[in-house]
Order: sequence, then structure tokens, then C-alpha cells
Amino acid sequence: WAGDAAVARSLIPMALVGAWHNGSPADREVLAALSGRRYEEVEKDVADLLQRDDCPVWRVDQYRGVVSKIDALFAISPWMTQRDITDFVDFAEYVLSESDPALDLPDDRRRWAALYGKVREHSSALRNGVCETLVLLSVHGAALLRDGLGIDPAALVAALVERLLSPLTSDTLRSQDRDLPGYAEAAPDEFLALLEADLVRPNPALEELLTPVGHGPFEHPWRTGLLWALERLAWNPQTFPRVVNILARLSQTKIDDNWANKPIGSLSAIFRSWIPQTDASVADRNRALEILCHRFPDVGWRVCIQQFDGRQQAAVPNNRPRWRDDAAGAGYGSTRGEREQVVRKALDLALSWPSHDARTLGDLVERLGGMPDEGDRLSVWNVIDDWSRTETGDKARAELREIIRVTVLTRQGLLRCPETDQSDRAREVCEKLVSHDPVRRHAWLFATEWLEYSADELDDDLDVGEREKRVDERRAEAMADIWSVRGLEGALALLSDSEGWTVGRYAARCATGPDAAIDVLRTCLATEAESPEKLDAFMGAFMAYFDESFRSKVVLNLAETSTVERRLRLFKCAPFRDATWRLLDGQDALVRDGYWREVRPGMTRFTQSETTELVDRLVEAGRPREAFIAVRFDWGKVETSRLKRLLTALVEVDREPDGQFRIERWLSEALDSLDGRPGVTADELARLEFAFIQALDHSEHGIPNLERKVTELPLVFVEILALLFKRSDAGQDPPEWRVDDPDRRAALGSAAFGLLRQVTRIPGAGDDGSVDGQALSRWVDEARRLCREHGRSGIGDEQIGELLSKAPSEEDGLWPCRPVCEVLEKVASPNVARGFKVGVYNARGVVSRSLDEGGGQERELSARYRAWAEQLVFDYPYVANILERIAKSYDREAEHEDADVLIRKRL
Repeated sequence: WAGDAAVARSLIPMALVGAWHNGSPADREVLAALSGRRYEEVEKDVADLLQRDDCPVWRVDQYRGVVSKIDALFAISPWMTQRDITDFVDFAEYVLSESDPALDLPDDRRRWAALYGKVREHSSALRNGVCETLVLLSVHGAALLRDGLGIDPAALVAALVERLLSPLTSDTLRSQDRDLPGYAEAAPDEFLALLEADLVRPNPALEELLTPVGHGPFEHPWRTGLLWALERLAWNPQTFPRVVNILARLSQTKIDDNWANKPIGSLSAIFRSWIPQTDASVADRNRALEILCHRFPDVGWRVCIQQFDGRQQAAVPNNRPRWRDDAAGAGYGSTRGEREQVVRKALDLALSWPSHDARTLGDLVERLGGMPDEGDRLSVWNVIDDWSRTETGDKARAELREIIRVTVLTRQGLLRCPETDQSDRAREVCEKLVSHDPVRRHAWLFATEWLEYSADELDDDLDVGEREKRVDERRAEAMADIWSVRGLEGALALLSDSEGWTVGRYAARCATGPDAAIDVLRTCLATEAESPEKLDAFMGAFMAYFDESFRSKVVLNLAETSTVERRLRLFKCAPFRDATWRLLDGQDALVRDGYWREVRPGMTRFTQSETTELVDRLVEAGRPREAFIAVRFDWGKVETSRLKRLLTALVEVDREPDGQFRIERWLSEALDSLDGRPGVTADELARLEFAFIQALDHSEHGIPNLERKVTELPLVFVEILALLFKRSDAGQDPPEWRVDDPDRRAALGSAAFGLLRQVTRIPGAGDDGSVDGQALSRWVDEARRLCREHGRSGIGDEQIGELLSKAPSEEDGLWPCRPVCEVLEKVASPNVARGFKVGVYNARGVVSRSLDEGGGQERELSARYRAWAEQLVFDYPYVANILERIAKSYDREAEHEDADVLIRKRL
């Protein structure tokens, strides 16, 4: 075919676009315009080419394309003209300049862009193929057009890329996100020049792509295409320095999300000593690292210390060029000598850093184990010695001392740096950094409730009990030291970097006598703290330390001389127990009511009487969720009437902030506790299950009472349908079915939908799984009659069909069971059959498959349903026909999945 001029000419537009979608009018328009003929003629050319040996084109489903674009272009290049190239570039601009309509939608709706009709006119296959051709023309244009044709393809492509990205705005970058790597490879100089020009503007468009990404499953960062583009250009030693400069500038913006592809990640991979993602030489990389540290110190420091981290690291490969040979043979590892050169350079830069602080010195200490030479480790201690002589900030000295303690003087630290001289030097340095302020000196003991790392004198071979006893002794001694020097002010100073509860517990040991305790609490109530929550936790732990009698005297004495606001705060911080509530009874209504509106119970186990009172009080205060969370571990202590009231209030009361409490995980246990108690009816449980239908999905409790009610009473089933579907006639539903409030109707509709989806029991089914055919038939007949009576005949049949699709199997494996077959055969309703098929498809759930698996799963399903159809064809021909149609639909899905695999491979 390559020697046939007519065939070669017909192949030119196909080879230039690479691939297209036959069902896209816009794609067909481009092919017709490039060929100068009607698209039908192009389609005939494809059909003719498919009959030739070594066929250059492929056709799968609605997609068409060339088998190998680069081979096709070189084969037909003798028949190409200047007009072919210039026309293609013009049409490439027309295709690639089409903006993405999905950007018009809010962020949370863009994943459904196709449903809103917000999709590009040209297929992604055509866009990708056109962009790929631009790269080929730029890289191989001179070789393709051997006599030149009077044009410079690379210059044409470079000018086009500049036009496509100008003006460089955030919308332009988002719209072209997936094409940016191709543009960069097609026109490296022009692409980098556009980025460099943008970064010197007051508000660079590039920085708008660096916003953090949400946690939704369909969220994705807009920076991906940009970073992949820069990664492709970093492989070339000529563009490598420019890419480093751009990535360094972008890395200055902190991106607080969970995605790994960030500018600093791409930059770090380029310089990674053991598997650098560039073809630049070691000398060039070291020179670039030196300039990076000078121009962007914070970024350069992060890159430097990664080279001698010492801990096990994982490498994610950077994006590589597809058509340029810049990365050929590079990026697969470096020699030991090359790695040592990079590590040596990074260490020299880090040790000679012009202005060290506690953070940079702490980074060096944490990486002592990764330093190859003992002299480097000693240099770190010398640098810290020099810094300690000039640094006067107590906080900075304490921070560095704590890092040294955790890193070197713990058991884990000794494993990382086993040399005795290291621990000796660490102890010497720690002694020099000891603060004269007892708060700074002992702050590490109160940083967290559990000391994740203890000092070496606490890290002996002790069991947990002995260790905790030793920690308790050290904390008590430390608090006594702080209290003796700075008193309560010193204890409160610990709160900035500590947990309030831990500090308060040990401060209580120092405030001996009622007067001292009253003074502490009075001072706390009058203090304007930066973190009121920590101060409240301090007061709570402080009061919880004392016995009930002592605490009661202190609280009553302090309450007599405090304002209403301070009394309320005092009681809220007191232990959430009966003793506090009895003291509260003597207060005025403002304090009592305010307490129950605002108090936070915390994680506590309560007595039977306490449980009863807190449920009553919190429900009366409009806080059923708070009450629910407070008693979630002791449902047996909640009296039956209170538990019913509590669960009902969860539905009816809506005063607590959305998302404050997640009650779903404990609802199943609450209903299990209520189920079977005397005085609790099945109807009450069914109503509660309906109210919490969404939360009970996939729970252990499920909806057994509600499910039984629906499958035993056809009228209930029809009432559920009435919440979801309007009548198909002009009639009116009974008044008791009508819900005028739109919000309530929406909530009930959502619950009704969840109910129909969750029901797994069919009418007539017993607890042992057997199905009573007569009961099932009566239920279906009555349900269909009621649906006709209430104007929902069609949708009723469909929903009955879905319900019947949940039928069990016979003991011999035949499905569906014979009672269901009898009903389906007797009814013979197309709507029931349609609903039955929908139920079968929905029951399959989420499907996962490997990229090259194809329709194997669907073929297995087809064979299964076809086998059942063959078994039933004589006894139940109507049912067999339904199963055969299901099998055929899976046959079609299998063919579609097979085609999808071929399309992905071709594209």
C-alpha cells in the first residue's frame, strides 16, 4: 500500500490525526476537511485498507485509527505536500483550542459532566492523536519532509503551541491540562518561556493550579499535567536548569493535601542520588543543586537533606518523553561513585549552611545515620556547639534538645547511631542546651499523654506498669520543680505545647489545701487563654484529681463568689457525674439550663441512675445526639422508655450542628438492644428502622422488622411506592399518604428508595429460607390490585419484578425457586419482567477488572443464566425467556468489554 500513490494520499489525513471516533460529527468533519472529500469516502477508504496485507489502519467498534503513526507517516511522506502540513496545523489549532465545557460546572459536578452535556465536541482520541502528531512533526519533521517543501514543521508547531497557551491563564491551563505534556515535548523552548514569563507576574496563573485537593473520591489535582510536562523536559540536559528553576519556584507554595504529585516531589525525584530522573551529568546536577540552595534556600534545603536521609526510600518514576530520545538509557539507577558524589555535595552544602536554626540542625541530627563518614557526624555536633553559643532563644534551644533526645538518646536512636561517641556527644550538647527555665526544661514530659519516646533513663527494660510508674514519678518531680519556681503561671505556660489534661492532673498535686485549689481555679476562670479548650481540660483534670468531698467544697466555695458565666464554665469543667449534678441543683436556672445546653460528657462509663438522668436532661435540652454518644457503650443501662425516646428524638430534633457526631456506627447496637425488650412492638422497631434506613445499610441489625412488614402487607409496599412515584392517572392518594412539606417529602422519598434497595426477603419467605408459593401469589395479586387502584400499575409491576429478583435458589441450585417461577409465569407481565432484569443487574454491584481482562466475567454470567433458562424452558417458558434475554444482554456487554480492551490498546 505504501507504493500506491492513491492509497498513500488517502492515508495522509488518517495518519495525521492518528485516531478518531466514528460517532462524533466533529471528528468526521475534521477527517472530511483534511481529505477534501465527504466523510463517507474516508470510511470507504478505511474499509478498503482493512482488506490489504499488513494493513496500516484498525477499526474497533466506533473507533478508527492507524496502527503505527510514525511508520505510516514515514511511509507516505513522499506524497505529502506543503498544503497537507499547513492544513493539518490549522485544524490542530481548531481542535485543541476547544475549551473544556466541564469547567463551567461547579467542582462537585464536573465528574458528571457527560450527564450535563458538558463534553467537548471532538473525541479525546482525536485530541490525543493530533497532539501526538505535533510532537512527531517537531521531532521528525526534517526527516519526514526530506526536500523541505519550503516549510519548517518545528517552527509551525512551536508557533501553534504558543498560540494555544496564550494568554496563559488558569482557565487555559485547566482546559489544556491533559495536553500540556505533549505541548512541552513538541515545543520545549516556547513552553518554558511561557511559564517563566508567567512566574514573574504579580499573580502567576501557575500558582492557581497549586490549590489543595479535597478528599472526595473523584477529586483530582489540576497541577498534574503541568508537572508531567516539566518532568518530561527535565530529562534533557539543556532544558534541565530551566525546569529546576520553575519547579523550585512552584515548590515554595505549600500544598496541604494527600496527593503525592507536588512540585517538590517532581524536583526531588530529579535530584535523587540513587535514581535521578534526568540525563544531566553529576557535575551539572551538583551545580544546579548549589544554585538552588542559593536562590531558594527552603526548597534547596529539603532537596539536600533527602540525599543523605538514611531511611528506606521508595522511588516513583517521573514522566518520560514519548518521542524525543532525551531520556534514552537514563533514570534507571546510578553508579556507587555517582551517588557518593551527589551525597558528598549535598552534605557539604548542608554543613556549611549560612544560617542554621533549630529546624535545620534538627534535620541534620535526624539524618546522622545516613551520613557515610564519622567526620561528617562530628561536624554536625561542632556546628550545633557553635550555634548554641550564639542562640539565646530558650524555645529554639529546647526544641533542638528534644530532637536530639528523641533521635539519639532513645533505644531507637541508638539503633540508628550505635557509635558510643555519638551518644556521648549528644549528652554533652543536651547539657549545654538545658534551659534555666523549668517549663522549657520539662515540657517534653507533658507534650502528650503517652510518651512515644522517653529519655534514655526511662527506656530501660521495664514492663508497661513499671515504665508508667517511672514516667509518673518524673512528671510529678518536674511539676514540683516548675511550681516551686513559677507557680501556677509556669503550669499554664506548659499548655502552649502540651495537653491540658496531663498538665492539670499533675498541677493538682502541687495545690495542697482547699484555699490553694480555689485560687488555682479562680485564676484559670479569669485567664484569657489562647486555647480555651486546653485551659478547660486543665481545670477538668485539676478537679478530677481530688476526691468528691474535697471537690464539692472547692466548687461550692468558688461558685458563691463567681459570676454566672464563670460558674457555668466551672461546672462544665467539673467531672460529668452525679455528684456534680447535685451541686448544680443548688444553682439558679441560668446556670442549670446553660450547663445542659453546653456541657460535653466525654468518654465515661456511667451508673444506671446517671445514665437515666443524662439521657433525660440532654434530650430535654435538645441534644439527643450528645446523649446518644455519651451512652453508646452501655445500652443495657438505658431504660426501655428512655431508649425509645432517645432514638425518636434523634429523628425529630435537629438543633445540633451537622457533622458534629457520627452516630451511624452505633445505631445497629442500639436497635439490637431495644429489639426483644418487653413493651417494644414490631411496629415501633419498623418505624425506627425506616427512620434510620440509610445508616442501617450493611449493618449487623439491618431492617428485619421493616422488611417483614413490607413483605407481609401489600398496602405498606404500595405506600412506599407512593413516596417515590407519582400517580399515572388523575386520581388522588388518600389524605394520610400526602406530605405537603417538600423537605420532609424529600427525606421520606430518600428513605423509601433505601428501603426498596435494601429489602432482600421476598413475600412468602419463612425464616428458614423456604418460600410459601400460595402466600407469595396472594401478596403479588393484592399488591398489583392496590397499585392499579392507586394509579401506579406500571411502576408497581416493575418494583414487584425487582423484589422477585431477590428470590432464593432451589436446593439443587436452580434459580429462581419454583414458587417465584410460578408467579412470574402466571403474571406474564412485561413490566414485571423488566423489573426482574433490572434487579438482576443491580444485584451484581460494583465490578472491577484488570485493564486487559475483557468480557470474561460477563461470559460466565451469560453461561449461568442460559443454563438456568435451558432447565426451565419446558416447565416455565416465560421465565426461561426472561433468563435468556438476561444472558444475551451479558453477551453484548462481553463484546463491548472485549472491544474496549482493543480500543485502549490501539489508542
